[in-house]
Amino acid sequence: MHNKRFFVEDGYPWGIGGAALNDEEIYKHLSKTNEVIKKKSEKLTLEEITSLKEKDFKFIVSNFFNLNKDVKEYIQENCDYLLYVHDYKFVDHTNPAVYDNFIVPKDELINVDFHLNSKRIICQSELQKGIYDKNLSSEKITYNLSGNLWNESSFKVIKETVNKPKNGKVAVVKSLFPQKGTPEAIKLCINKRFDYDLIHNEDPQSFLEELGQFSALAFVPFTPETLSRVCVESKMMGLEVYTTDLVGAAHEPWFNLKGQDLISLMENKINDAHSAITTSF
Repeated sequence: MHNKRFFVEDGYPWGIGGAALNDEEIYKHLSKTNEVIKKKSEKLTLEEITSLKEKDFKFIVSNFFNLNKDVKEYIQENCDYLLYVHDYKFVDHTNPAVYDNFIVPKDELINVDFHLNSKRIICQSELQKGIYDKNLSSEKITYNLSGNLWNESSFKVIKETVNKPKNGKVAVVKSLFPQKGTPEAIKLCINKRFDYDLIHNEDPQSFLEELGQFSALAFVPFTPETLSRVCVESKMMGLEVYTTDLVGAAHEPWFNLKGQDLISLMENKINDAHSAITTSF
């Protein structure tokens, strides 16, 4: 099995979110048995990518909006690579929900060849996979991981929180991003007469500790969530989840699980991700 991997991801100037946390777990896991280099996409040069190709590196491309055009074209035409997708980069605004049945007009599609020339497109839910396949006819190369990845510290907090008493309130995540639907979640709570609080914490472990005190989560995004890490975290910690069909996790067969059953399932996703990556090349 080839053991040289180069991990490409965009920078996250607005803070570390679920995509970055997930990617870090892939990087750490692969590094145990492979030579792995990770670099921000905006810092990757054509000279460097050419040198890596000559050294037989295979490429794992996460977010790639910041890749220089010549670098992206070189990867597409010359390299073995897979895409680990956290949104929908085949349309400029990344929100296929604005179109009927999530189908983007052909003249608005972008990055089509970059997707279709990849060895595999790793999705996080059947909803996300289906949207890719509808738009790119990519059924032969899309793969549904059906989950996300967490580090040991996060799982420790989640496990410690499962059986702790809840506060009877509904949590609403205070997000800076309109697509996360904070006002819509507040409206849901008001309409249902839920006692709710807004929560926000930049530190992932502290956020989990705060979220785990609640009895439920209200989350009403208006873009299709590839999975929704916060919904899965809530269910792992025993919360009820009030959400919509735009959440990828809600379409997975395990979404009725809670607590330790769901924790055990998610703990094994790192092995599924490893297999999906290493069998792609």
